Amino acid sequence: MVTQHPRSCRRPWRPKPGFSFSQVAALNFDYYTPFAIVSFFTLLTTLKLTLTGRVTIGPDRKNFILFHPYWLGPLVVMVPYVIGQYLKGALSPWPVATFVAVQAKAGPWAALLAGISTTTVDLWMFWTTATALITFTVPMATVYEPIPRSMHKYFHIVNLIAGAFVIYRSLAGNT
Repeated sequence: MVTQHPRSCRRPWRPKPGFSFSQVAALNFDYYTPFAIVSFFTLLTTLKLTLTGRVTIGPDRKNFILFHPYWLGPLVVMVPYVIGQYLKGALSPWPVATFVAVQAKAGPWAALLAGISTTTVDLWMFWTTATALITFTVPMATVYEPIPRSMHKYFHIVNLIAGAFVIYRSLAGNT
């Protein structure tokens, strides 16, 4: 059914210039909103893993919904996309600069998504990858030879160097 223009019965309704089909006007809800919410839970789980070295709670190793490992799933898309945007010069590695730049272009929900995604990817580039490697290889020690504890410090050093290299390449390419 074609919606008719309010002033004429014969002319179909056309959107005004600047109308965005990504928004529902009554709710101010756009497609960045659910992605920002999922990204927020990914950041929460990343922070839990980074600070405690685990994603479970208590001695029973229960998975709490806010820190469930399923929230790490979006990293499969988030990390390569954000690092690619860093290297293209479309996003800044500094979350505040990314938030401000994206807010000027696409609005507050897109800015929130970009800021949270940048923070999450920065954590993974500089620290969390090594923590996850140490955390998740211990249960696999029955299958593989366990990694000696003296080697754990080198995981974080290599993670810091790799993160610094990506940031250097993204900043050097944009000057």
